[in-house]
Amino acid sequence: MLPINQVNQNNQNDNQYDGGVNATIAPSIDEGDSILNIDFLPHSVKLQRIRRKRLMRQGCLLGICVVAMALLTLARQDQITQIRKNLVELQQCRTNLQRQVAMIEPLEKQLSELLIKKRIDNELGSRTSCTAVLAELCRVTPASILLRTLEIRTVEIPIGTKPNPTGFSSGTGFHPSGSAIPAGTSPNNKSRRATTRRTYITFTGLAPSDVDVANFIGQLASSPFFENVRMGYAKTVIFREKPVREFKIGCYLTR
Repeated sequence: MLPINQVNQNNQNDNQYDGGVNATIAPSIDEGDSILNIDFLPHSVKLQRIRRKRLMRQGCLLGICVVAMALLTLARQDQITQIRKNLVELQQCRTNLQRQVAMIEPLEKQLSELLIKKRIDNELGSRTSCTAVLAELCRVTPASILLRTLEIRTVEIPIGTKPNPTGFSSGTGFHPSGSAIPAGTSPNNKSRRATTRRTYITFTGLAPSDVDVANFIGQLASSPFFENVRMGYAKTVIFREKPVREFKIGCYLTR
């Protein structure tokens, strides 16, 4: 049997426990008349719930970001299309530029050849072959005409001035009226002008009459090799004890 004092002490402890429980439960029943929510879940389950909630929030944020990016892409679709068109145009321009760059070398070669031809043209006065000129002269010369001399020289003519040989000098042959000068000499006028060189031909010969001389001048004028055919002089001389007409004709050779 227990001592009386111990029994009394146990009874007092029970009374205190019952009083504490009643004091703890009573206010909750008075405030909301509800049952207390006591969490008996393990700690691992709690962590899984917390992790699940975090993943759900992150998924929602990711979905919102995806929707925003889709809307932004749709809003910028026109700009992207225009940029693609500009890119295609730039590629075409690059192709054209590469093609033009590839053409530079042959064009430079052609330019150098043209400059050489121009220099030859300026120096010689004509690119016509001498053989072709002699053949044409033999073709247009009548059988009654006897050519005694043929003089070819280069003269300088101011650019923009049409050659018009109208005078004759006994020392140098034909020359244009104050316009052309022999190549290599300096003009006496004060204002120097740009000049070009032309080939000038002088013929001297004998003909039975003035009609034959006129026909010869007409043949020379109609030929594509000669320009500005002019009569220098015509006089009567004795050739093999017969009177004949001595003449002198001047003309330019075509370029």
